[in-house]
Amino acid sequence: MIDLALAAVAQQLTVMTQNTQGRILWCTDENTLNSLPPALSHQGLLLMTNRWDVAQEAIKQGFSSRFSDFDCSDIADASLDGFFYRISKEKPVVHHLLNEAWRCLKPGAPLVIAGYKNEGAKTYIEKITTLMGCEKQIEKNGASYSSIIYKQATYDPTQRIDDSDYTHLRPIAENTDLTLQSKPGLFGWNKIDAGSALLIEQIALGALGDLHPRSALDLGCGYGYLSLAAAQLSACQHIQRWILTDNNAAALTAAKENLQANGIVGEVLAADAGKQLGKKVDLLLCNPPFHQGFSVDGDLTDKFLKSAQQLLTPEGLALFVVNQFIPLERKAVGLFKEISLIANNGSFKVIRLSNKGCALY
Repeated sequence: MIDLALAAVAQQLTVMTQNTQGRILWCTDENTLNSLPPALSHQGLLLMTNRWDVAQEAIKQGFSSRFSDFDCSDIADASLDGFFYRISKEKPVVHHLLNEAWRCLKPGAPLVIAGYKNEGAKTYIEKITTLMGCEKQIEKNGASYSSIIYKQATYDPTQRIDDSDYTHLRPIAENTDLTLQSKPGLFGWNKIDAGSALLIEQIALGALGDLHPRSALDLGCGYGYLSLAAAQLSACQHIQRWILTDNNAAALTAAKENLQANGIVGEVLAADAGKQLGKKVDLLLCNPPFHQGFSVDGDLTDKFLKSAQQLLTPEGLALFVVNQFIPLERKAVGLFKEISLIANNGSFKVIRLSNKGCALY
């Protein structure tokens, strides 16, 4: 299905790169995955993304690409000739980038923004139009709204849209002995995920069986809760090497800080569902995402399962926790010999996977 909002941004980006020789910033996230236009021949264009997979694909296609948590701090005030953005899922991310567009654009330079009605696009356009001191002009295409907003008002840091202090980590107020920090830009960033808590509970109850792992991988680690909590359990006391990986720049930042704060030695690596890690482990823990941008994507579960099968040692096992409606047991057939449902609380289920057993769900 065509993303009309992304198409609107890409169309205007093509026009501008053909007619402007200045500096242009395109901020994008998972919404462009598998939808990147052909690389545009423009030396001043930088594609900035918080997604490792998007950054790598952009490089392959010839873009100048930067992987970061939308860190624009090295871009000077009033230095950009154009700013392009298809809005993101998380409100603080959107507010952060709208503020940065206002700060970084030259007087008279355009912000091109687009998104769908149910994503709040119209409200976002109205907010930034007011700040940039120009008349509101919104183009509607079905459920998609887009706008080209030319900066007129001088940037005023006291008038920034509230972005929930987007760039900074902050403590998570939970009843736990762990020191946990997180930030907006991560799914469920301000809490301990109930599914992850269920998985940890199962490890404490003996889900590892007679396995005494010496290495562990947290696949799609988020801010690192699964590794941090598992490391406190006696079943994981022999683990000498923790590896945490995620596709999201904010997750990697939070996970690194949390490992250090809790005295856990480990590696935090950027990767797309663990691809190209080149390291096999005895234990793999995973609470896989099932959303791609604003939509549910069942293929994500398949991707994480295939990676798990490739990353486990012959005697290793994986523990997955997923929402009740995800048919992970069926998807795992052909990849694992043992597929065991070990917990189901009506909302989440924990599945044990290995290639040394024979149990099937």
